[in-house]
Amino acid sequence: MGDLRHLWTNAFLAHLAECGILTDAAAVAGVDRSTVWRRRQDDADFARACDEAVDMAADKLEAEARRRALDGTEEPVYQGGQLVGTKRVYSDSLMALLLKGRRKKVFADRTELTGADGGPARLEVDDTARAARIAQLVAVAQARKQSTIDIDDLV
Repeated sequence: MGDLRHLWTNAFLAHLAECGILTDAAAVAGVDRSTVWRRRQDDADFARACDEAVDMAADKLEAEARRRALDGTEEPVYQGGQLVGTKRVYSDSLMALLLKGRRKKVFADRTELTGADGGPARLEVDDTARAARIAQLVAVAQARKQSTIDIDDLV
């Protein structure tokens, strides 16, 4: 069994490091994705190798995003249906995404909840309020139950 695993493992991991998509890598290696998932569960070393391969693929994606954000890409320019040249286009959205990922403290979207005077937010509910809310929810549930028609009543 180990020899059979070795036959597809290298091809699988190499392709996974390129594409980052388990199903595609399994197809290239000639195995079903369920075979890969079972092996990941049974073999910690293989699971770590898969995680490393996926990280390598993500690194490639990040490098390409960085290239498009900083170096840009050439896009064709047409006039009157004729190609007249190209223009360099940069991706501000990729730049923002990269900054949000790398400099979370400065660029990440966040919502900060604070309590009184900027202190920690606290949710304090006393027993009376809790009991009142439970009673309210029970009443809503009972009203819904009474408003539904039982299929046996129609027969």
